[in-house]
Amino acid sequence: MSSRPTAYLSVISHHQEDLIAQNFKSFPKQLGRFDIKLAIMDNTGSDSLKTFCENEQLFYYHDGIVRGFGHNHNKMFQLLNPGDEDIFIICNPDITVAPDQLEGLLKNFVTSGIDIGAPRSYLDKAKGQLDYPDRYFPCLANFLISIATGKRLHYGTYDDQESPEWFSGSFILFKPEVFRNLGGFDEGYHMYCEDIDLCYRAKQAGYKLKLDTAYHIEHHSRMASRKLLSKNIWWHIRSAFRFSFKSGRLFCLSIAKKRVS
Repeated sequence: MSSRPTAYLSVISHHQEDLIAQNFKSFPKQLGRFDIKLAIMDNTGSDSLKTFCENEQLFYYHDGIVRGFGHNHNKMFQLLNPGDEDIFIICNPDITVAPDQLEGLLKNFVTSGIDIGAPRSYLDKAKGQLDYPDRYFPCLANFLISIATGKRLHYGTYDDQESPEWFSGSFILFKPEVFRNLGGFDEGYHMYCEDIDLCYRAKQAGYKLKLDTAYHIEHHSRMASRKLLSKNIWWHIRSAFRFSFKSGRLFCLSIAKKRVS
């Protein structure tokens, strides 16, 4: 076993080279006892992104194949091949994380004994706007209501929730052996719901998931799936049906418990 575990951050770019350059310039290579390896999967091919990665000494990969979200991260996991003592992190290009927050998060993840983790996520830290920490597994009706009205009945109001049923795929930490045992993401999803699916399978397999409320990131989400008649919303609808059929959650409605004031 290496005396210095490595935290691998898998970031996928789809014409997001400017966002990556903004959020990950001068990203640390070491934090405390952890080596940090930021790995960029270029889904569409960008000379400027390749140059940025070369200048920043980051892992860069582009093979001309356009993949979906989960397929890309599975490919990155295969390329990086992290050891069991390491940490594999799914990270969106629209994430900002301060070095002290990342180091604390890594330390807690290693010592907590959990299998899959995530930090507290803010849509706007200055305003205290959290990115829905209280999430429950949806049913088909939840997806349809959410797409039609924007109301997410499967999201609760407990801001201090440490045990949500699933994490957003914007930033998730995995023990590599757990990601490997689960077979990674289901590549049948192109985009959306693959994070719900993976967490559902992890729960079914008995793995422990926990939200670390001591440390945070900021998620500058663009909510592309909410634009009516866009290809994103059709991906979302297709993924909603796939998860609902796979999990058998077709004829129900998930309603999260609300905090009583």
